Amino acid sequence: MSSTDGLYGAVQRGIIKEILRLATSDKKANILRAIALAEKITPESHKAEMRFVKEKVQQDHPALQIARHVVRDLSPTCRDGFINAFVVNALLRGSDKRQEFTTATGMRTPFTVLVSPTMRCNLSCEGCYASQYSHESDMPAALFQRIVDEAAEMGVYLVTVLGGEPFMRRDLLDIAAANPETYFQVFTNGTLVKSEHVERIAKLGNVALMLSIEGDEPTTDERRGPGTYQKLLRTMDLLKEHGVLFGYSSTVTRHNWEMLLSDAFVDPLVARGAALSWHFLYMPVGGAPDVSLMPTPEQRNQFRLGIQRLRNTKAMFPVDFWGDAPWVGGCIAGKHYMHINNEGWVEPCIFTHFATDNIADTSLAQAFNSPYFQEIRRRQPFNHNLLMPCMLIDNPDQSREIMAETGAQPTHDGAESLVTELCGALDEYPAGVARVYEAVWSEQEAKDAHHETQIEPTFVER
Repeated sequence: MSSTDGLYGAVQRGIIKEILRLATSDKKANILRAIALAEKITPESHKAEMRFVKEKVQQDHPALQIARHVVRDLSPTCRDGFINAFVVNALLRGSDKRQEFTTATGMRTPFTVLVSPTMRCNLSCEGCYASQYSHESDMPAALFQRIVDEAAEMGVYLVTVLGGEPFMRRDLLDIAAANPETYFQVFTNGTLVKSEHVERIAKLGNVALMLSIEGDEPTTDERRGPGTYQKLLRTMDLLKEHGVLFGYSSTVTRHNWEMLLSDAFVDPLVARGAALSWHFLYMPVGGAPDVSLMPTPEQRNQFRLGIQRLRNTKAMFPVDFWGDAPWVGGCIAGKHYMHINNEGWVEPCIFTHFATDNIADTSLAQAFNSPYFQEIRRRQPFNHNLLMPCMLIDNPDQSREIMAETGAQPTHDGAESLVTELCGALDEYPAGVARVYEAVWSEQEAKDAHHETQIEPTFVER
């Protein structure tokens, strides 16, 4: 970090300390003053989000409790790590640095880099998207570090770690310790997280865990194995006890979507300290892809509405990776993030198992600006109806054309099934989704024409 960067961070941190002092107040007037301060240090391209937050506070939205959770319940180290690495670096300083990098090089930068340093896993979950990758080799630690270094050079200070099971690697937290300026969001099945891991995470401060869970105990154990649910609860209790920021992640199927929206499922997780949740539609990739597990178009719309209910009633922020697409202008794969698997292949997202470049042979910036990624970005959004964002299941003709035009190749055996034997089913599915979402999207467009309600989350670069 240069001396200029250091001064920038010091100024921002001083203002943030005052924001925190005001934000912990029980008086709404002080909290609104904190938001006004935050708006002053927020880049112009993101000030709309601060106005959105201000509106929610004025409405006594439960999201206010999430901010209080970060300020009051996290350990001082985790709170400061979140603020320094995520808020200051990834959002504020990083935003300017990414723009400077683009101006200087002409190359686009992501907001986050997704890395799967291993595809080994101690579980064998039904329908796992990653099950067909090679389990024989882990990403070398030096290559992982090079990715983090090159990301920081571009202004990218958020690294999302997946797998496989990240905690199969004994050096996982060593990487986080070696990079205190970067924030690491780790998606884990939670069963290998021990008390010593949590104690170290609490001391590091720049790691947040997202725990995979499928619903209640029978549902989770059916997919992930007997005893998994109880292990997850114990891990959550450890994380809460040590003041570590965490959330959970769920695969939405035709069979569990209602449960994932239920108060009976969500409330106990919020009480245990979960601050956010990620929801990904089941995708027919990986081992034994099964399109019958995909939520029906009607279920998908009901799930979208259910997430909105949770967002307006729970002290937790739920993300519907498909239903929230209008907030970010459609698909953001290859636009705001990329995925690098254990063998170094650079994919646009964790479900698109096709690549043209290997990070071992090129730089991070060059891989993100390859003809493959540029073609993806050229076509985004893939659909006028932003509720149908995905090039794999909502616009499969687009994905086939992209692969053919750029020469992208499967990154494991069987990945090509998306553009071969599953073509028929994947052409039928979006037709049904279009029938459900046509009226919904028309109504949304009519609302937006009269009222500017479409706010992009802070992680999106305009």
